[in-house]
Order: sequence, then C-alpha cells, then structure tokens
Amino acid sequence: MSEIKNQEFKNSMVEIFINFLSFLLLGIIATAVGILYFQVVNKYFPDILSGTYKNYQFSSFNSSAIHYSIASLIIGFPIYIWALWFWFVSFANSPKKEESRLSKWITYIVLLIAGGTIIGDLITVLYNFLQGEFGARFLLKAVTILVIAVLVFVFYFLERKKIQYKKEVFSVFFWVLMALSLAIIILAIVFGFIVGGTPFETRVKKFDLERVNNLQALSSCVSAFSFDNERLPANVEEMKNNTRYNYCASQISDPETKKDYEYKVISKNEFELCADFNLSALEDFQDIGYYGSFTKHGQGRSCEKQNVTFGKPLPPEKAIPVPAR
Repeated sequence: MSEIKNQEFKNSMVEIFINFLSFLLLGIIATAVGILYFQVVNKYFPDILSGTYKNYQFSSFNSSAIHYSIASLIIGFPIYIWALWFWFVSFANSPKKEESRLSKWITYIVLLIAGGTIIGDLITVLYNFLQGEFGARFLLKAVTILVIAVLVFVFYFLERKKIQYKKEVFSVFFWVLMALSLAIIILAIVFGFIVGGTPFETRVKKFDLERVNNLQALSSCVSAFSFDNERLPANVEEMKNNTRYNYCASQISDPETKKDYEYKVISKNEFELCADFNLSALEDFQDIGYYGSFTKHGQGRSCEKQNVTFGKPLPPEKAIPVPAR
C-alpha cells in the first residue's frame, strides 16, 4: 500500500510540475503575442510625438524583440498545448483525483490578473475617450490587451468548472478557444515576419547597421587624428600604422565585402567617407530629418562629407593640397 501511495505522490508531483510549466508558458506566450501586435501597430500607426521611433530603429532594436517573440511562440505554444492536454487527461483518467491547493491558488491568481486586466483595459479606453484621446493607435493596442485577457479568463474559468468543480463542460468550447488562440498566434507570427523581416532581410539590415557604426567610428578616428596632428590623415593606412590610432583598424573595412571604405580628402579640414549599402534608409527619416552621421543613406554607394577641428590653427606647411577636380 505504501508503495502505491508513493507512486501516486510521484505522479501528482509530475502533474503539478506540468501545471506550473503551463502557467510559465502562458506568461511567455501572452507577452510575445502582445509584443508582436504592439510592434505592428507602432509600425503602421506611428505616433507623431515619438517621431524618432522610426523604421531604422525598428529594424535594429525592435526586430530583435519581434524575432524573439516569434521564436517564443513557435517553441512555447506547442509545449503549452501539450501541458494542457496532459493536465486534462490526468483528471479524465482519474475523475476523483484532487489537485493540489497550490495549483488552485495559482490558477485563481491567473484569473484575478486576467479579470483585472479586462476591467483596467475597459476603464482606460473609456477614460481616454472622455479625454478626447481616442485614436486608432491607442484603440488597437487596447483591443490587443483585451482579446488576450478575455481568452485567458474564459479558458481558465471553464477549466475551473471542469477540474475543480467537476462540472460538465463541452469539449467544443475548449476547441473553439484553442482555434481562436492558434489563429491569433499564426497571424501574429506572419505580421512579425512582415514587420521585422525574414532571417535573410535581417542579416542584410545588420550588415548595413554595422557599416553605419563603422563609418561613425572611423569618422571619430579621423577627427581625433586631425585634432592631435593638426592635419587630416592622408589615407586610412596612416591611422592604421600609427599605434595611437590602430584601434581604428577594425572600423576601416566593410564587414561583408572586407574591402576598405573609401576615404577622400576634400580640403584642409574636410573629408569624405563612402560605403556600399544593401538597402536604402532614406524613407525611414523622411519625417524626422537628420538623425545621425551616415544613418540616412541610399541603396548602393553612399557618401557623406565631414568637417574636422584642429587643436591649433593649421600651419601652411602642414596643409594637404586639395586634389585637382
């Protein structure tokens, strides 16, 4: 008898573990879905007051959040469905089985959070409407939160009736909820790839972003060299061979082609840097103007002129002749 009781205890511990795992996955899935839909809204319904939050930033920082959310859904949702199936089957096979008190408390906490989110979301929508702040951007985000919270609340409300109170709940309700959730998640993943880009597109954008970072760093190196030496470097090799500026060597070459960036002296205190970009970033800044050096570039060869400041007035004998036009 004791061995049977120990075996039952082990099985109940496994069920508790699976149940806790499902709650953890629920949080990951709900967060990932919210992030994906919020980023879609940010992309297609931009806020004028946050104009610097544009596509170029979107493609670098927020694409990471998008792709992480996609990965979380692709991995997490099937495991969550399996954990729920395991939970329901364990009670279907043993109708008199009682769940642990801890599982009950956590389930009711989830219900409390979901119910509070629904009420809070509705209050926020009504408040913003009364305040005259009722735009498509806000409405879509509010609807996203509301849908997620309602699905969670309805599912676990029915789950309590079936598992805890042993009431008859038609399986079709759970299947409908699962189908709705699956449709929402698939749509979120599709939107995520549209907005965040495919793996190939993301890699191409990362090369362009690395070029921008390199050119900005290289520009700073040229400025530092000019300030210290009271003249522009004749070429990038001069900085590379100088021990004081050899840290700039890692920014001299294109990360994809491995060719050196084009550096040209325009005048005694002006130089030009050029690089070949995979994609254009001009449209990303059409509403906010200039954001930073080299960030606003076209597709293909793009150049930008920079001015330097010398530590002392430039002596005539150190001036570099301006190349003939």
